Amino acid sequence: MFLRAGANRQTETIGAIAITALIFTVPAIIPGLEWLHCLMPLPVYYFLALYGQKQGTVILAWALGIAGSFSLWAGTISGLIFSLSLLPVGFILAKADRENEPVQRAGIKSVGYLVLAWLVSGWLLSLATQSNTYLDLRQSLDEGFEATFTLYRDSGHFPAGDLEEIKVFIGQLREQVARLFPALLLTSIICTVWLNIVVGQWLLKKKDSSRTKREDLKNWRLPELLVWPVIVAGIALLVPEERFNTLGLNLGLVLLVLYLSQGLAIISSMMRRWSLPLAIRAITYTLLFLQVYGIAFVAALGLADVWLDFRKPRLKKDADDTSVS
Repeated sequence: MFLRAGANRQTETIGAIAITALIFTVPAIIPGLEWLHCLMPLPVYYFLALYGQKQGTVILAWALGIAGSFSLWAGTISGLIFSLSLLPVGFILAKADRENEPVQRAGIKSVGYLVLAWLVSGWLLSLATQSNTYLDLRQSLDEGFEATFTLYRDSGHFPAGDLEEIKVFIGQLREQVARLFPALLLTSIICTVWLNIVVGQWLLKKKDSSRTKREDLKNWRLPELLVWPVIVAGIALLVPEERFNTLGLNLGLVLLVLYLSQGLAIISSMMRRWSLPLAIRAITYTLLFLQVYGIAFVAALGLADVWLDFRKPRLKKDADDTSVS
């Protein structure tokens, strides 16, 4: 958890500012840690939900000032500016927590906001630079693949035959990434929102045990109507036309991520119902994600839940507990 429960309010505030400033600053100034940008909404969500809007906003303002100063000093202010587009996700999640709004609705709002924000930002950037931001992103990925092959080639550890196989593999991977790039962007947004919701709720419940009575992520489920896009994706993949196949692949990848999250919720709910030790849970999750078949099984479990409703006994028990209390 972010802060110890026994610390006084002033110490907690200083610690909150320091931790938030660190999360804001590190991905902006340290090369190789840019992926930590995805955690930018987390301290916003956590501290606004924990301390309220007034004190939470003070913490965020101080943290942004510190992060901005370090970024200016390091000459990486552009990285911090980009990551600021993620901050409203924290405000959306904190508002949902304050109003006891369903997690599913808050997640949809957050994903919708990020899609709109990135589309508008990309459009404005394209106008400002007289270029195509989407194609520039594609090109940067291509350069990354080329740099990877160059690294293998210049290492001197691979014979000519192996290098040729590596080149073919990287070329195929490059082609598939280009086809799936829209879905990869959307799934990155979905995973960013999902990660902040899961970690944020876990931290808040660790800090305040009374929050365990709120809506549990282990009981959430996707709308049944989402089955129809699955059918559309399957049909598109069967049509002997590349454009339809590409559409089916992109739609299928997004749906795979969504049903994978529901499958994980089912497995987590079952493990809690069976009171499995933490070590057994960790081993189970590791085995499931070590191979593609495990991921496919979890996603299929999430899809099958539409008809079989694996958590029905647990959901009924939760409802009974709520009615009693």
